[in-house]
Amino acid sequence: MKQKRLLSGFGSQCPPDEIHVRVYFLQQGSTPEDSSIFFNHYGAKGWANASGRMLRNWKRLAWTWIFYK
Repeated sequence: MKQKRLLSGFGSQCPPDEIHVRVYFLQQGSTPEDSSIFFNHYGAKGWANASGRMLRNWKRLAWTWIFYK
């Protein structure tokens, strides 16, 4: 069951589904608009960091995005 949950986007792996990003942002007290901006921004970058490596944990990145907004 755990493996199925990870493969269905509930984990922190990239790229996430947009709905999971939205739920996470709402759980953190942010807005759906902020989640869309975040999702589109990193989606355009291919969910990669500045050096071009694939992100491992989008939730950590999202938390930072929300905290410093």
